[in-house]
Amino acid sequence: MEKAKVQELVTKNSERIVCTTKRGGSAVWNSFVCIELDGNFVDFVKCIKCNTVLKWKSRDGTSGLRSHVEFCNAAKLSSNRRIIDLPGVSSTVAKPTLPSSVKSEVADVLVHMCATDIRFVQIWELYYVIDRLYCTLR
Repeated sequence: MEKAKVQELVTKNSERIVCTTKRGGSAVWNSFVCIELDGNFVDFVKCIKCNTVLKWKSRDGTSGLRSHVEFCNAAKLSSNRRIIDLPGVSSTVAKPTLPSSVKSEVADVLVHMCATDIRFVQIWELYYVIDRLYCTLR
């Protein structure tokens, strides 16, 4: 099953999803739960803090999960800050962020291009994804 579909089921609190804690040696598992879909473990975990679904297999290790925890904590800290508007002081503008679905689509196209021989058709696929990114950021 695709990550976007699993994320949708998690977001909707579907009865098909069961989250279980993993007893691993790393402290990063305090921030994640493993996902079971229809009674079977799938290659995804969920961040307890932000409910984001991440693709993960045991062979991947925990460094990617640790990076997410650092990002998740940083995002939480920055969202708690308040901007005080004072005369003559300009407030900072938040940088636009890409939705995870777009990031996932970009990653899928790049992996597909690298896994096959790169031909003209794949270049047009990449052009499409870049164009979508540009439209999203506008």
